[in-house]
Amino acid sequence: MKKIILSLLLCSAFTISNAQIIVRGVSPAAIANNYDFTWADPNGGDWACPDFNVANTSVEDTIMLVDDGSTGTNAQGNPVSAEGCNPLINNLAGKIAVVYRNVCEFGTKALNAQNAGAVGVIIINRDPESIGMGGGTDGPSVTIPVVMLSSIDGAILVNEMQNGDVVVFMGNKQGKYSNDGGSNKASMLISHYGSVPKTMADNGYSFDLGIQISNYGTNTNDFYVVAKVDGPNAQVYYDSIPSINMASSDTVSIFPANTTSFAAMAVSTWDLGKYTISYEIGIVDSTDDDTFDNVFTSDFYVTNDVLSLARQDTNTNMVLTNSYPYNSYTSGMRPCAMIQDVYPNTSTGVEGMYFAAYSNKVSGSLDGAYVQAEILEWDDQWTGINGAWSNITFNVLTQVGYVDYIYDTSHVNGDVVYAAFSSPVLLVDNQRYLVCLNTFSGTDSVSFGYDNVLDYNANISIYDQPIGALNIDNTWYSGWTSADAATIGLKLAYDVGVIEDNTHSGVLYPNPANDIVNISFSDINNFNAKITIYDIMGKTIKSNTVNNVSNNINYDVSDLSKGTYIFNIVFEDGKTSNFNVVITR
Repeated sequence: MKKIILSLLLCSAFTISNAQIIVRGVSPAAIANNYDFTWADPNGGDWACPDFNVANTSVEDTIMLVDDGSTGTNAQGNPVSAEGCNPLINNLAGKIAVVYRNVCEFGTKALNAQNAGAVGVIIINRDPESIGMGGGTDGPSVTIPVVMLSSIDGAILVNEMQNGDVVVFMGNKQGKYSNDGGSNKASMLISHYGSVPKTMADNGYSFDLGIQISNYGTNTNDFYVVAKVDGPNAQVYYDSIPSINMASSDTVSIFPANTTSFAAMAVSTWDLGKYTISYEIGIVDSTDDDTFDNVFTSDFYVTNDVLSLARQDTNTNMVLTNSYPYNSYTSGMRPCAMIQDVYPNTSTGVEGMYFAAYSNKVSGSLDGAYVQAEILEWDDQWTGINGAWSNITFNVLTQVGYVDYIYDTSHVNGDVVYAAFSSPVLLVDNQRYLVCLNTFSGTDSVSFGYDNVLDYNANISIYDQPIGALNIDNTWYSGWTSADAATIGLKLAYDVGVIEDNTHSGVLYPNPANDIVNISFSDINNFNAKITIYDIMGKTIKSNTVNNVSNNINYDVSDLSKGTYIFNIVFEDGKTSNFNVVITR
């Protein structure tokens, strides 16, 4: 299996792909829903599956769990026999095979199902999202459709199979019905953030409304579209397009600067709480034969002080996480979110970061796992994606703030934690930043949280900017699906200058360290200071003074054992600096 396949939507400034490709439960009624999915696209070069981009390319049939004769259960509690890594012993003639993801290549699973007579394949992920699939060695021999569903949606289908036959449709539904208009969640504009601080929102925050719709039916019809935003206390936006005449297969993009577009948003004061963006599509003076793709919603929150692509968890008032995508790595994994904005005042800064991690060890323990949260200035001179991830470079990244976090036995998988910077990181208007989480060793087997409900695909296409990035083993990708909302929350403060008056700004490197660390200061020269080192339990390890230092301290740490330490530096003018240092020896 390929280590990871990550996709980026090909886009232009004013239109996006709106393929009418779906995976839907047909019967019984309990599972009759549209499901989020990815599919094996032959245009990628590593599959020979049917091309769902071609109208009426689909399969609809009863699903069946595969059985390759293996024994036991896997780490997720599913039968190993249903992973389909070996030739199958059950007859799948005329069935859509259901296979669990785990240890072998996707293409191998699909080919084994095809050889057993299957007309299609559904691979159930081990995580609560669907991800891109590499065909591997056997992918070019697979000629039946292959899709992936999340562990959650897959469980719904498998559980319903215990009650009798379950029928699923997968593919391009163009022409399946006479009167049918709709869209998909990847084709609607949503809020720039899942969580935005009220002070920042009241500073002129707004976003564009827009959606791309298609006539999937065989008849020509007039369609209407409604866009609205409902807040915690009142509706803050409403607009409608009363009639759009569309022949079969027509597509209309209702986006800013297009012939048909919604009015601009204008909200002067935002209330704290939940907001819901919704789009409704219908046929004028007629009934849509398929209403599963007529209404789309997306939530965001106005919060006290948290800026994040992810939404707020109303139970904890922290950023929300519901997914922990993972592929094995050796030297490290680094999910990032991009921010570039105008802030309420010139002293807006980040006090710390919220995030969540998950241990993929057999023990399931995060104890001892090391994560570095950081803010990077991203100064590469690209202007937009322009339809290709290769246009994005990561050559000029400057770390302007970081904090090291060590998990202990008190942490439970998936807990959202907070890590405070030693001093707030000032944000500069219109500066492009990457805010990232780092794990530096594959032995930790750590994955990070995402809010997989939000889909930023249309935002990427219309604004021509990435949502974030993902680095695995020193290679940059667009993300697990390019439109992910990483659960990284920035706690904003608006008195950074006041806070920084009590500190001296410095940088410590390398970190992690082995024998020597360098501590460099840009705002002080020829100083005397006392350095005290504490372990993570607060015990003093050692303390000494340095005198007449220009602006750089070379400090010997060869006597420190492997672990995490806090360096506290107190200067003769009363100001301080603090650094978390990881010793890896």
